[in-house]
Amino acid sequence: MTDLVERYSVESLLLPDAGARVMQPVLRKVDVHWHDYYELSLVLDGEADHVVNGRTHRLRPGSAFLLSPADFHAIDPGSGTLRCFNTVIDPGLVERQLDALGPVAGDAFPWLTDDFADAETDLRRLQREFEEPRLGSRGVTAGLVALLVVELARRSGVAEPPRDRPRGDDDLRAAVLYVDRHFREQLTLAEAAAQAHLSPNWFSERFRAHTGSSFQSYLQERRLRFARSLLASTSLTVTEVCHAAGFGDLSHFGRAYRRRYGTAPSARVPAPGAGPGRAAGRA
Repeated sequence: MTDLVERYSVESLLLPDAGARVMQPVLRKVDVHWHDYYELSLVLDGEADHVVNGRTHRLRPGSAFLLSPADFHAIDPGSGTLRCFNTVIDPGLVERQLDALGPVAGDAFPWLTDDFADAETDLRRLQREFEEPRLGSRGVTAGLVALLVVELARRSGVAEPPRDRPRGDDDLRAAVLYVDRHFREQLTLAEAAAQAHLSPNWFSERFRAHTGSSFQSYLQERRLRFARSLLASTSLTVTEVCHAAGFGDLSHFGRAYRRRYGTAPSARVPAPGAGPGRAAGRA
């Protein structure tokens, strides 16, 4: 079944061989949506309510956020507009930075701060390097993305990893990030194991030791959390939410949801401060 809710893909927005793209849109109301890329935005002018995973934050000049493919959001500037830098970043480029920052960084999304106005200079430079490539532009853009990601992590309060953290689980961390990015798809144990360069059986044991749950339990929990947030903060139907969260069967979704939350998906409770919306816009 095709997606019942629109999402935005990195292939539709990035130029060939480009790891990121910087745009300066002027936004009016943008309904609930998500992407398969990382999105870094800096507000230049205007104010808006920003609903991320069902929770509302106020955007104003200097506000910035980095969202992962596991996040969904909506933007409502009321009767006004919001002018911002909107940066689409290929997942591989961000995840290399996340790996360097440690496992806590990947668990801390979304990253939000109201103190990022000084990043405007770097974003303008990044935009120029993409629009007018010159000698060494590929290296410059990779360096600017790394600088922006690290600085936003610091401003957003991402915890610093222990200095003596073991490096042996790097491949497992990459596999967990892969699951977090692809959980809405029909993901298999073998696909995730390939990210860690392990056999499925050995990966299954290592994954349980690393996360505290089996691969299937972890995958289902990611889907259920996403579904619950959608039900609480949008007007999407239960069927739409079921498929948007990666469940292929409505009955299975209902049973899993009741086991996890003790109520049927249809007994939805709106999230505080989050208005209903349907996926239709881009941000």
